[in-house]
This record gives sequence, C-alpha cells and structure tokens, in this order.
Amino acid sequence: MIQAILFDLEGALTDVDTTDFMRNYLGILAPRFAHLLSPDKFSRQLLRSLETSQSDPKPGQTNIQTFYDDFSKATGHSFQTLRPIFEEFYESDFPALRCLVEAVPQGVKVVEYAIQQGFLTAVASNPVLPLCAMQEHIRWAGLTPEHFKIIPALDNFHFFKPHLGFFREVAENLGVKPDSCLLVSGQTRDIICRELGMKMFFIGSIESEEKTDYAGNLDDLFRLISQGNL
Repeated sequence: MIQAILFDLEGALTDVDTTDFMRNYLGILAPRFAHLLSPDKFSRQLLRSLETSQSDPKPGQTNIQTFYDDFSKATGHSFQTLRPIFEEFYESDFPALRCLVEAVPQGVKVVEYAIQQGFLTAVASNPVLPLCAMQEHIRWAGLTPEHFKIIPALDNFHFFKPHLGFFREVAENLGVKPDSCLLVSGQTRDIICRELGMKMFFIGSIESEEKTDYAGNLDDLFRLISQGNL
C-alpha cells in the first residue's frame, strides 16, 4: 500500500534545460570567488568535487561535508573561507535563475490532491544544492516548502541519486518503508529505486527495455490517485 509520494522537481514539477541552467548558474556563481580562483578553475573543481561526493559517499557525513572536504583539499581554501561566499550567493543571486525554470501545469493540483488524500509528500530531486536553494526551486514550481515533509538537500542528506542510500534515506525520514513509496520522476536513472521495492511513475514515455510501474503525465497520475489505484 502506497503511503508516500516522492516528487522529482526537475521534469516532474518543473521544466528546465539542465545544461543551460548549469551554464548560467556557474556564470553568476564563479565570479564571486574570483579573488580566490579563476572562474574556469572554480567551475571545473566544483563539478569535480560534486562528482566525487556523489560517487564516494563518506559514512556519517552529509553531502555538503563530503563536498567541502574534497573542494577545500583541491583548492587550498578552507570551509570557513568558502561557506560565507556560497551562502551570500544563494541568498542574493540564486533567485534570479527562476527565469530558466517553468512550472509544469497540474503540478500544484497533483501535489495538493495527494496531500488531501492522506499521502505523505516529499521532494526526491538529487540533493546537489543546499536547502535554501531547494526551497527556492519548490517555489518556482508554484508550491511552498510546507507542501513537503522531506526536502533532501546538500546539507541534510548523506547520499546522492542514483545511490540506493538516497532512496532509503527519504523513506526513513518519512517513517515508511521503501515499498510504501511511489517515486514520480522523468529520469530513467531513478528506475533503480525499484530494487528497494519502491513503485515508480515515470513522467513521459518509457523505452520498452526499461521497467517501471506506471508512465504518463501528471493528469494520468491525478487519475491514478483519484481512482484509488495506488
């Protein structure tokens, strides 16, 4: 029996060209560190450290701790030096990226209906951004952070997607078992969640060799919930 519905922000609740978003994101973030690192070196190392953090999680460490350990070691700049600059960026500059993200029609309706029907709701995006940025992205979807019981972020989670530990951590934080969760995502990499017994609603059409439980758009998901078929 499904008790919780997990929503990937990118592709499920918002439309965004990830390549364009990252180019603009780094374009306004890197100059803030120009007194420490050239923009090119900063951008390359940020992506490299994120990749290292995703592929090699450290037991007991949050994602942000793992990221800063690698980034600081590579650049020679301490957490104490770097953190205030990142925080100022997310407070002052990050909201300007809203113009690159479009809310998916029916997103608010589906999330609010799921809550009305008694489902727990959580965000299930890859936690590569701090909580304040994830909350901002939720607002870009026309929702509020209060719509979700759990919001995975760089500073409060210990695994990235598609590590199975990420999906376990979402379920544990919700207080449910993985097989009581439905993941709503348009990312084929997320199909791995089914190894834990999670169900998946794939946004879009799915290739025949890929296995998922449901596929369609948010209108189809709404009908699935309203018909009591979860």
